[in-house]
Amino acid sequence: MEKKIDSFGQLDFWLLPAGILDIRPAVGLEKKSPLTLAEAKKIEKVQAKYHKESGRSIRLMVRIDNMSNLTKEANAFWKMPEGKENDPYTLGVALIANNLVAKMLGTVFLAIYPREYPTKLFQSREKALKWLESLEEC
Repeated sequence: MEKKIDSFGQLDFWLLPAGILDIRPAVGLEKKSPLTLAEAKKIEKVQAKYHKESGRSIRLMVRIDNMSNLTKEANAFWKMPEGKENDPYTLGVALIANNLVAKMLGTVFLAIYPREYPTKLFQSREKALKWLESLEEC
């Protein structure tokens, strides 16, 4: 059973049965907004807390269809060491883009922020989940 574990700004954080962290637009959020520095830092904090408490590697699924882009500060954060602290504990990240603008944002994100772990862009939640579940725990 999935369980909501946190909420911040335009984001809700859920834990799925397979140990997948799912980041979704906050309930009732209709407006597309840039991802802020505070939200980027919260994403990293939630991942670190999950890894510390569970001892498991991080598998992350992120819906990006409600985000228009990243703020300049959030962009810079993910290029700094602080924005990469969870990388050694991350098995993979699935970005879900259900529309053309989100697909373009996801493609740019993948090009700008290369990581040491696999990251893929999906149009469906089901395919993203299947891929994340296939990743082997280290």
